[in-house]
Amino acid sequence: MMEQPRMTVSAGMPDHVMTLTGIPAKKFYWDAKTCVDAFAEVADYYQMDVFNATADLYNFEVEGLGAKMVYGDNSMPTIDFREPLIKEPKDLLKLKTPDFYRDGRLLFALDCIKLGKEREKGATVGRFCGPFSLAVGLRSYPALIKDMRKRPEFARDLLTFVVDEVLLPYLKVQKEYCGINIAGGANAWAVVPNLSVSELKEWSVPYSRRLVEKAKEIGIMANCADGDYNEERLEKFNTEILYGAFDVQIASQGMPAIFLGMGRWQDFPLQAVLDYTAKYRSQGIMIPVRAAVNALFLRNGPADKIVDYIKRYISTFAPEHEISMALANIPADTNPDHVHAAVAAIHTYGRKPIAENLDEIEFKLPKRESFQEWKKLKSA
Repeated sequence: MMEQPRMTVSAGMPDHVMTLTGIPAKKFYWDAKTCVDAFAEVADYYQMDVFNATADLYNFEVEGLGAKMVYGDNSMPTIDFREPLIKEPKDLLKLKTPDFYRDGRLLFALDCIKLGKEREKGATVGRFCGPFSLAVGLRSYPALIKDMRKRPEFARDLLTFVVDEVLLPYLKVQKEYCGINIAGGANAWAVVPNLSVSELKEWSVPYSRRLVEKAKEIGIMANCADGDYNEERLEKFNTEILYGAFDVQIASQGMPAIFLGMGRWQDFPLQAVLDYTAKYRSQGIMIPVRAAVNALFLRNGPADKIVDYIKRYISTFAPEHEISMALANIPADTNPDHVHAAVAAIHTYGRKPIAENLDEIEFKLPKRESFQEWKKLKSA
């Protein structure tokens, strides 16, 4: 009997994988095979459908360009913003395209993509740091914001350099070395409220579009993920700003699709999204809606509330939208029971065709063994 098709589950989870498997950071974030094997094992434990074994996505390009980093024994490497690589505008002139096979940990990043692509359940997409976020990594957020206001010509030069001299060559290498033709950008600095909608339209969208169009010329479909709505204070939720953020998302992608990423969508009114997409639905366009389970919500739970949100999301959007769902990021110390609950909820309520009334679908919180117990049972 053929298994009923269902929504698939994937997750961003590097620190969680490292913590669950007990692998030291200085091996996990340097040895590609170790990293990919660990991702694959944890994805199997959680019964995920696909894994993307890419680690500290905001660091590889900037580290390869020569930025100073902070390396911890039990944590992901991070940029040392106390000493940004571009301290003064003149420092931009010293930078050149990295050697993607030799500089920093760029070869590690490439090998993670390549080895992951070759594994069962491994993703077939490339990954990169979005243009605006990479500019922040090189300059720091406060300095770049000041540049945008006081030295706009330099800010434009920096963003153009990032696209033309770093990211486009990086995507070319990913195509040649890893065999990808789709790539996703991580762009968490280019979100509301880090930038206003008008700032996103002026300083992020043009450079994301520049990269998307240039990537098309080399046979890669890229997405830079501008415009996520991440307002943390519920009393400041604003539909006008939200709709502006959705406009940014669509403009940066060049196609009608929206994503509910790292924001508090378990608390925000989903009806507001339906109100926005009504203009597309009236034209017969089933606009895709991609959602992620908020990282802090996934960490803190409780499990039954995670399940309720997933059920509510699917029930709200499935009738008139193409939908997908992922776990945005699993924090290192997240209770595995929360992850199991989220995966089971997406698999249960996401069976296709989606049921008209999800209240009629039976769901039981899974009771699973620990990761270490699961490993013992698997190897027995």
